Amino acid sequence: MRKCKDRKGKRKRIVAAVIGIVTIFLIVGAALLIQRGHGKEQTAEKKEKVYSSLSAADRETADLYAELYEMDREQVAKIQAETKDWEQTGRKLEQDFFTIPENTKYQMEQEGYSLDDLEQAEKLSVKTGRKAIELAKAKGKTSENRQWSDVVKDSEILSTEEQLGVSKEQIQQLKDKSLSKEERIEVAVLLLNEDYTFEEVLEKLEAGKTVEELTKQEAK
Repeated sequence: MRKCKDRKGKRKRIVAAVIGIVTIFLIVGAALLIQRGHGKEQTAEKKEKVYSSLSAADRETADLYAELYEMDREQVAKIQAETKDWEQTGRKLEQDFFTIPENTKYQMEQEGYSLDDLEQAEKLSVKTGRKAIELAKAKGKTSENRQWSDVVKDSEILSTEEQLGVSKEQIQQLKDKSLSKEERIEVAVLLLNEDYTFEEVLEKLEAGKTVEELTKQEAK
């Protein structure tokens, strides 16, 4: 009987100890979750504070960049706060959008992605206006045997003129003026360099000027 009582006593002590340990883990776990929650809230508040510190015009620019490069406006504001120059910020955002960082490439290779696919994703990013890293993930790992035609449609490939910022409607207007592809690209470069507005180009073409003459005139 005594041995039986001793065993029961030991079991009770063990159960009590286990319950105590589990309770401690639960308390610690809850505390960590609360701490993480506060940490995320503080980070979000800090990001929002940086965004709010921008001028109204800069906030509007941050919103436009955020929409263009598919990212949070607060992240755009953070980069702008570091560079204090929208031109530098734009270059950084463009690089992040159209390229995959080398360390990320290495990590993705270790996970089973093809380096050729990662580099192709960067090229297609420029041609489609889609984010390079998202294209790479859509293509998937080598083992998935997915083709690029499954990821990118022919209709998504932008022409050279479109990549330089000329819209489809503007391209059609230039085609209506019987401009060759090479001439349309030259016009796109003139527009990109802000040598002319598109309306000014049309006016000069209608006045009998050639694209070659417009290019030479700006080269002087």
